[in-house]
Amino acid sequence: MTTNSNEALRNSELLPTTDDQRTMSLADYIILWAGMTINVVAFSLGAQYYDGGRGLSPWTMIFVMTIGYGLVTALTAMVGDIGTKYGVPFAAYTRAPFGYKGSYVAGLIRAIPGMYWFGFLTWVGAAAINQMMGIIFPGFSNLTLMIILFAAIQIFNTMYGLKAMAKFDWVAIPCLAIMFGAILVVSLQKYNITLPDIMATPAEGRYSLAYAIAGIAGGWITMSLNGSDLSRQIKRVDGYEKKGFFARNQRSIIGQVIGLMLVGIGTMLVGVVTGITSGYWDLNQVVPDLFQSKVVLIFSFLVIMFAQWSTNTAANLLPPTLVLLNIFPKLKYWMSAVICGVLSVGMMPWKLQSQGGFLVMVQAWISQMLGPIIGILLVDYFLIRKCKLNVRDLYVADGQYKYTNGFNISALVTIVVSFGVGLLCGDYAFFAGLGCSVVLYYVLMKTFTLKKYDQRVGEEILFDPAKD
Repeated sequence: MTTNSNEALRNSELLPTTDDQRTMSLADYIILWAGMTINVVAFSLGAQYYDGGRGLSPWTMIFVMTIGYGLVTALTAMVGDIGTKYGVPFAAYTRAPFGYKGSYVAGLIRAIPGMYWFGFLTWVGAAAINQMMGIIFPGFSNLTLMIILFAAIQIFNTMYGLKAMAKFDWVAIPCLAIMFGAILVVSLQKYNITLPDIMATPAEGRYSLAYAIAGIAGGWITMSLNGSDLSRQIKRVDGYEKKGFFARNQRSIIGQVIGLMLVGIGTMLVGVVTGITSGYWDLNQVVPDLFQSKVVLIFSFLVIMFAQWSTNTAANLLPPTLVLLNIFPKLKYWMSAVICGVLSVGMMPWKLQSQGGFLVMVQAWISQMLGPIIGILLVDYFLIRKCKLNVRDLYVADGQYKYTNGFNISALVTIVVSFGVGLLCGDYAFFAGLGCSVVLYYVLMKTFTLKKYDQRVGEEILFDPAKD
């Protein structure tokens, strides 16, 4: 073991956070989650689930939202315990179940959806800016330039970390709440319909409940995987070392229930109303349909841009940035953010938007991809290691997570098999892949890996940068 090989695993952004570095209050944490959740994807899903009467009825959607967001909140809290207890980010923890090099595989699978959404939401925000500029300067239209400028602004914000993102959200969230409230009220007035009428609207039931729930899970399973990236920034409760799961994670759970679950359901419900009344799912179409005043339109388009910005930095650009640092530790954090941002926009994911119900479809694909990974993480942390982690060896090149040349074969086999099982299960792909990964990874670890590689199960070893 050499000093250089250890340093290759110790990018400063991936090291465990100390108590001094945990500066986020509960209020900051709630507002950060709210900023990520109140976005055009949640709004648009509400409209697209109705799908012009071919999809789900409003009451069915409330059931789907409650289950979907509840599931994501629970998974995020469970993964978040890694950050609460040990201060370790997703990109570093994946070295435990996947191996030092195998973590690259898990990281890349996680990074691709994040980069997809960063590019897509950048396009949505840029389109809003472009329309706003067209109102201020009649005849102006340059969407490509707006995409480049908006992407650059978000990348710059990400470079200054989660605290800067949370501060921005304190401005964005009140504006977003005002706009969504106005959309709800004006939609009901313009189309002369009441909320009871909305809730009584029938639908054909085009989507199964499993597929619809997986659609919501697909959007936020990405952040469930990165639950520890956020929880490791929040201030810990006193005596957390001796407390149980719920007691030591009380702040993160409260933050996610309010900022993720409640805000997410509320945002989707506003989308349901506009989907039923106007038939539009795109906020950039909804706003001109409802408002005529130039001042109100400018404010609305500005807020639409805020909605994408508040989501994109923490939810979509930060995770791939940390994944890239795990693969190339010598990169500077700001360099990684720039690279991921440029690649995200270069993917041009908005090209898919012409397909009907495309958001539901994309969300379901993502949930199928990531379900097996979160299953592996949870089994590894809670069942295999019993919440006791050898943190030091996450940053030691020849430590216990080396496995077979840096790869844990049990994890890789589980990923492939679970994804294949998901492909065979149609609307139940997410649940089948997740369930398969839980069972298969546990069996393979117990019957093969733990017998061959000493994992010091049940032994807690912390990382001390001064000694290690």
